[in-house]
Amino acid sequence: MTIDLLPTEQSTVHKTAYHRLSHLDAGTSRWWRPLSTVGVAVGLYIAMLVVVLIFAVLAMLIGPASWAPSEMFADPRNPADMLIGLGLIALMIPASVLGARWGGGTRGTIHSVAGRVRWRMLFHAAWIVLPLYTVVHTLAFVISPPEDFSWPSADFRTAAVLLIVLLLAPLQCAGEEYAFRGLPQQALGTWLRSPVWGIVLPVPLFVLGHGYDWVGQIDMAVFAICMGFLVWKSGGLELAIVVHTANNLTLFLLAPFSPSSLEQGTVSPLVLMMSIPLTLGMTAGLTLWISRAHGLGWLEPVRRQVPEAHSPQLG
Repeated sequence: MTIDLLPTEQSTVHKTAYHRLSHLDAGTSRWWRPLSTVGVAVGLYIAMLVVVLIFAVLAMLIGPASWAPSEMFADPRNPADMLIGLGLIALMIPASVLGARWGGGTRGTIHSVAGRVRWRMLFHAAWIVLPLYTVVHTLAFVISPPEDFSWPSADFRTAAVLLIVLLLAPLQCAGEEYAFRGLPQQALGTWLRSPVWGIVLPVPLFVLGHGYDWVGQIDMAVFAICMGFLVWKSGGLELAIVVHTANNLTLFLLAPFSPSSLEQGTVSPLVLMMSIPLTLGMTAGLTLWISRAHGLGWLEPVRRQVPEAHSPQLG
């Protein structure tokens, strides 16, 4: 099965990888474009953040006290905490997309080499990845339940939490992929040919964005490198979004059964022993799938194919 290949004659096209898509046009590959892209994206995110927080404060003032968010937004049984915690990260999607468009001058290339979200690839991967992560996380939870395990109340608040998670967790994961994988790879790829820079340099930012101990930071670093590799290999953000969503969605749905589950801190080495092999195995499996579907070697990425006359400086 071939996934979103762009049929063109081999002899009349140039090919470029995801991180070098700014070089499709001379205007989008100017040295200052990465700076303006990131600047616009950050500015838009801060503006949206302020607006959302204003509405959140107003809702707290006029809404019932029982629905007010907690101090650290870390109560998995509080709908307001889940709405704010997931929603604020989901805002990274429009900030990144509009930053790439208005600051970078590119249209759609932040999604993939096809210039759009490749939904067929995304859903094909999801049919396998989501059930696998669900089974693994659920079995781990059942076999070794957290010390503070307790049943949440069967009421509207719990239903609201689960609905918010189902709706916003995929967007939260996508937001992180756009901000920590898509933007950095294409920004650094404007200046540098090697994809390694765009995969590795954003890792510390992703790790520092999570408040875990050194064990958890190792887990986050391995995950970030694997997702960055998948973005480059598959030529887009879809597979990384699927894996990120599969991992987070089940954990968020199980979170109401453990009131302390959203608190970031000490991580057991046993968690690392399960998480890292799962991440590496999934990355290897998806890499093999993409390679076979497109007839590529393991270290060959899916590329954008452009007629030779329209690709003067592809890398």
